[in-house]
Amino acid sequence: MNVNHSNSFAILENTFGLIGLFIKSVQLVPQAYKNWRNKSTGGLSFAMLIIWALSAVFLGIYSIVIQLSIPLIIQPQLFTTLSLICFVQCLYYDNPYFIGKKVKTSLLFACICIVGAVFQSVSIFGIRVANEKNIRWPETVCGISSTVLCMIGYIPQFYTIYREKIVRGISLIFLTLDMTGNLFYLISLVFRPPPFAVLAALYYLTIFTFDLIIMLLYYLLNWIKNKASLKLEQSGQDNLEVVVDLTVADKIDLVD
Repeated sequence: MNVNHSNSFAILENTFGLIGLFIKSVQLVPQAYKNWRNKSTGGLSFAMLIIWALSAVFLGIYSIVIQLSIPLIIQPQLFTTLSLICFVQCLYYDNPYFIGKKVKTSLLFACICIVGAVFQSVSIFGIRVANEKNIRWPETVCGISSTVLCMIGYIPQFYTIYREKIVRGISLIFLTLDMTGNLFYLISLVFRPPPFAVLAALYYLTIFTFDLIIMLLYYLLNWIKNKASLKLEQSGQDNLEVVVDLTVADKIDLVD
């Protein structure tokens, strides 16, 4: 590959990465706004958010160690922060131990951020030392952990959907932005110099797929629920008409 071709690929890698970064940097803002507007996080799994944050910490470590493009390194840090903001909103609005307690939730948020930053810094240093000694398994475990935790993070949300038989609480704008951002990140990885970052690509593909499933469930389950509600409403109107008819008939009998 000549130098010009290589430079073109580098430009494309960073361009798609920057577009993805711009989208992903605001992806959870609609969700946070929705939580704040409704003063509730009902239907949104707080367990999913904290597991997402943890998976993004591992992705951040992996991205730095294998030297992905700058946008792909910044994104996990932003996603971790926004996930934690939504997580503490779940506590502040709906957890009996934290409801209305700004200082308590703020301190918890700060402590989690500090612990995460320290863990990430120590892990990066440790993995780099291991790589210098040609020990690659810590790097691989870190990459796999981010994807596995990401998958696990969706389980509480899918359970909530299964239990309630409806998708509520989660912002469709967030899902759309998340899917779009991950798509651009996948394209960015295609233009990255070899070797191809398989684990990073799997992480972004996993999120894209699960977001798409939740969005499809939203339209399917909400359509079923609305159809059932309409049928129940019509049934109620029919019953009311029967009662009215019987009442009128009774009055006619009494007159006769």
